[in-house]
Amino acid sequence: MNKFVILIGIFFSAALAANDKLLIENITIVSSHLSAPNTNMNVLLNNGRIEQITSQKITDYDAKIDGVDKFLAPGLMDSHVHVSSVPGMGFGVEPLAVKHPQIVAAYYEQQPKSFLYYGVTQVLDPNPGLNSKHFTNAANHPDYFRCEVITSKDTFPYVEKTDSLSQSMYRYLVDEAAAANKPDSAESLVQQIASSGASCIKLYFEDGYGDANQWQLLSSATLKRIKVEADKHNLLIVAHANAFDMQQLALAAGVDVIAHGMWNWGQFRRHRDVPAEIAATLDVIIDEQVGYMPTQRVIAGLGEVMLPTTASSPQFLAVTPAPLLDWYQTPQAQWFKEELRIGFDGMADNAIAEIFLYGRIGKGNKVIQYLNHANHPILLASDFPGSPSYANQPGLTTFQEMKAMANAGLSPAQVLAAATINNAKQFKMDADYGTVQVGKKANLLVLERNPLASVEAWDSIETVILNGKPIARQVLVAGNEKSLN
Repeated sequence: MNKFVILIGIFFSAALAANDKLLIENITIVSSHLSAPNTNMNVLLNNGRIEQITSQKITDYDAKIDGVDKFLAPGLMDSHVHVSSVPGMGFGVEPLAVKHPQIVAAYYEQQPKSFLYYGVTQVLDPNPGLNSKHFTNAANHPDYFRCEVITSKDTFPYVEKTDSLSQSMYRYLVDEAAAANKPDSAESLVQQIASSGASCIKLYFEDGYGDANQWQLLSSATLKRIKVEADKHNLLIVAHANAFDMQQLALAAGVDVIAHGMWNWGQFRRHRDVPAEIAATLDVIIDEQVGYMPTQRVIAGLGEVMLPTTASSPQFLAVTPAPLLDWYQTPQAQWFKEELRIGFDGMADNAIAEIFLYGRIGKGNKVIQYLNHANHPILLASDFPGSPSYANQPGLTTFQEMKAMANAGLSPAQVLAAATINNAKQFKMDADYGTVQVGKKANLLVLERNPLASVEAWDSIETVILNGKPIARQVLVAGNEKSLN
């Protein structure tokens, strides 16, 4: 029996029970498994999954969305976000965040909605910190997956944290000399991570920012022990590495995914094209089918924090709660901007911005283009917020990362794949996510424009469907008082 029809802009998500059937009628399906959009289709959702896709009329449903002139796409997956981090304040346990608990609380309440506002229905957090529960306890939040970090007291990022509360984020500290049966050995830590339900392990290949090399790295023997044990437990290894030499070390350690673009080219930094030595390393990534997360927004966020209009754009305002916006106008919130200024010896703010937005991003684009030319699948991963910059905000950063992919030369179809099926396949989730197909989870987006025509269409979301439940985009806007319960 038909209970009600969901009209454009009017949604009764609270009235839908978990086992109610939702029909999306006469819609065009856009999905990477299709050679072309599938028009005038009827899609039935039941118990949080896609039950039926047909061109025939469906009469048994409880609620209906009119899909005429609309497009249905899979929900997006951002495979590199940090939900414990507060843009401009760092992780929620760090001193600035501790000083402003009410601002942090307002931000944590809005954050899941902001991801959903931009169609992100799955996230992977490669460093959960201590505050991920605020995210998973929200009434509506993207499906949450995580890696756990293995580091040591002598290696990054632990060595960069100076206060005990920040250091407490790192629970899996390896003793490189410990025998395999010891609780802090490489083998035991991997076993603990596997038992925790994590999807992957994150390792840091970082000996210093830029050209610096003051930090130790895990030994090759320890990396081998981690890799052997991770393979036993079917855990992927994600490598933080953004420099030419660090990505070489990561590949030598047999990692499955490299997180970050190769922005730091070392001795080749003045080259305009991809040097042969770097090309050879990229060929290894291609040949060994290593996943690649360009995370261009990390660099963009460093540049945009120097621009006075960043925190006032309509897109920024839509996903950022008012208390945090107000704080961004205070002198205290300019601390990171001041640090950047010191590092550039009195250069003008716009000149500093250009160094990041055109120089280092340019190197990342060349790497993306090289990999894309070889048809190597790129992964949508924003590394939100990517740095202490407040320029990157949840959800919006994901959309901006998609635009950065398009700017680097990916077609709209390739951006769609990067945001959906590529991530699902890489992290072995494609049985549930990544395409609009029968049996998969009903994490879907109803769009007003065709995302195969332009990447800008991803900002035309009308409805987010999360585990079969429709949520109007307008109720996700920061400061909106409508309840999602």
